Amino acid sequence: MKPVKHIDPPPNHLSGNDWCILGELELPVGAEADGMVSAWLTEILNPLSLNTDFLYKVLKSAQDAAARSIQAETRMGFEHIHLLVFAPRENASKGKTWGFFRIEKVGRPIANKDPYDHSIEFYLYLEE
Repeated sequence: MKPVKHIDPPPNHLSGNDWCILGELELPVGAEADGMVSAWLTEILNPLSLNTDFLYKVLKSAQDAAARSIQAETRMGFEHIHLLVFAPRENASKGKTWGFFRIEKVGRPIANKDPYDHSIEFYLYLEE
């Protein structure tokens, strides 16, 4: 089993939009997803001081998606999945509530040399 790979986010936001990446986690197939995903998400979301109920919803969604993806990867020949979390560049949350949406992407190999790539992206946003 390959080790979990924590990828440090770039210091600046993604060009052309107002999202910044809070973190990326690479989970190998065969990894115990629940504990790793929970610890990683708790660490990267801690600076946002999120409501406990909202944090639980994000954690549960990530754990469910990762577990389902890891099962699918063993059948489809994937080697790992990527979890990414994005948030608004400016996150002054005073008086606002948070929401999120999840996007899952499966890519095709380039020239049939690389394994398929599977990513699960979470976008946290502030509601007005």
